[in-house]
Amino acid sequence: MKISKIKIGLVIALILSPFTFHLSPLFAGTNLQLFYDFGSLNTACGNQRSDRVTTTLELFYPDNWGNTFAFIDLDYAIHPADPRNTAFMAYTEIARCLNFWSQTKAKDLSVQVEYNGGLGLYAAGNGIGGYPINHAALVGLNYFLHTADYKNVFNIELLFKYVVDEYNMWQFKGSDGRWVKQQGNVAPLQFTFVWGCDDFCTAPGLRFSGFADIWGQKLADGQSFVFISEPQLWYCVGQWFKCPNLHIGTEIEFSYNFTGKGFMCNPCLGIKWCFD
Repeated sequence: MKISKIKIGLVIALILSPFTFHLSPLFAGTNLQLFYDFGSLNTACGNQRSDRVTTTLELFYPDNWGNTFAFIDLDYAIHPADPRNTAFMAYTEIARCLNFWSQTKAKDLSVQVEYNGGLGLYAAGNGIGGYPINHAALVGLNYFLHTADYKNVFNIELLFKYVVDEYNMWQFKGSDGRWVKQQGNVAPLQFTFVWGCDDFCTAPGLRFSGFADIWGQKLADGQSFVFISEPQLWYCVGQWFKCPNLHIGTEIEFSYNFTGKGFMCNPCLGIKWCFD
């Protein structure tokens, strides 16, 4: 849920781990998540969000040349008349890892290309206004770590990030509710850490996963540091009645200068259905 948020997030925002392709096909799959967002715990932040529902469709598929990971968040405001809320937001990330050397000592290192971006809509008088969200292209390296049983997996990513700098690129500013033009990159690098831990704390069916992104971006209010992390905790409640596809869980989005100025903490509750 990288924008419900937001990954989103991703975060996501997991975003779930973009595992490298030489893993078993067991890791392939698609899932649908439904979250209720309680809003930011930081009441001083101008971009407050409350009473939101977010659906996230997420997929990961490996192949002989690498793997593909993607998700799309659809974010709905329950009270669109509330000026703190946007009526609708959509955000997507598509990442492709390329690895043609799986039989070498460098098998855990992949080349990654990625696109991030979204669209927001809001009430504007008698009509509807819109704005793009963080359109960016990324390319870099992805390094994969894991325990022997693959129950604990980690990805470390170092990516060159180009944030599109156009007149239609906007960023929320301050408590006055205005949207102002973004100014593009300060430091064109993004560092990402992704993790996934099955049977977390030795509890069968409990999964702890998430990501953390940090990058430099020159915003119109002078800020240049952006951070977002979205840890998730899922429990396979369906294992108790022969329905292992069903999970219940929570996500907490921590962000700084992402969709609002300063620090935000957004707790969510959700359910997840795994199709594979």
